[in-house]
Amino acid sequence: MGKNILKRIDLIFKEEPDSKNVLKKTLSKSNDELINELIASGLKGRGGAGFPTGLKWKLTAESKSTEKYVIWNADEGEPGTFKDREILTQVPYKVLTGMAVCGRIIGARKGFIYLRGEYKYLLKELNAEIKKFHAICDELGLKFRVEVFMGFGA
Repeated sequence: MGKNILKRIDLIFKEEPDSKNVLKKTLSKSNDELINELIASGLKGRGGAGFPTGLKWKLTAESKSTEKYVIWNADEGEPGTFKDREILTQVPYKVLTGMAVCGRIIGARKGFIYLRGEYKYLLKELNAEIKKFHAICDELGLKFRVEVFMGFGA
């Protein structure tokens, strides 16, 4: 379990280059290059099992499905957990950029953020960030859209 614990919280909240530059760099590389970089990074999912993200994206990219989606689950069903709320509040552009990079790699044009009902107060600001992000995608010719889906717990 120790290997799945987030040890460097500053990596999430640290300011990074803007989404536009990250996406430009992503669009300049092949899927194989991006997947290999992701696998080499050792990045793992945050769902508890620690499944390698690079392998997950590689398998999804290789899937023959005609429709693929990127899902970001901000339900936070674990007691006392508020990581998703903090990430969406402080650095929503990182979530959106990551979703678009994933979409580019796996062949998805649509992403959904599942936002628990208790976080409805985040919706207006999040939709404003999504609108700005869509403008960046349009400027770069990236056909990817994100939509928020509200719910009340898992």
